[in-house]
Amino acid sequence: MFNETEVSEIGEASVTLGATRRDPIDLAIAWENGVKKINSDRSLPSSDRSVWSEHDLAGTLFLRDHLERALQKLRPSLREKMERYVAEADGLFRSYTVDDPEHRMLRVAEVDAQGRKWWWSRVPDSGPIAEDLSRY
Repeated sequence: MFNETEVSEIGEASVTLGATRRDPIDLAIAWENGVKKINSDRSLPSSDRSVWSEHDLAGTLFLRDHLERALQKLRPSLREKMERYVAEADGLFRSYTVDDPEHRMLRVAEVDAQGRKWWWSRVPDSGPIAEDLSRY
């Protein structure tokens, strides 16, 4: 999908997370994996110890924030190319989530709504995370 020069340029758009640096490709793959995990968990019972909770969703949303920050460091044409890849995971996330006018994920993550992107206002429509969020 990316040539050698683009991969090098993408690597330069890394963001620092704690003690590590992650580039947009790594963050996009992590976002996609998180979105798929949350989706697959929807068919599992809450009693399954492998399912993610609302706190894991918050972590995934923070990851998407970091991805967005890294994408903004890229030149426009390369950012657009990366955004096409990210759009697939974004579309999957939108497909199984619903608007959350109560902003429950903001409360879970203890963050302010100001400056938050669309993914912070969506929650799964079913499954263990939806059950967890019903208590908020």
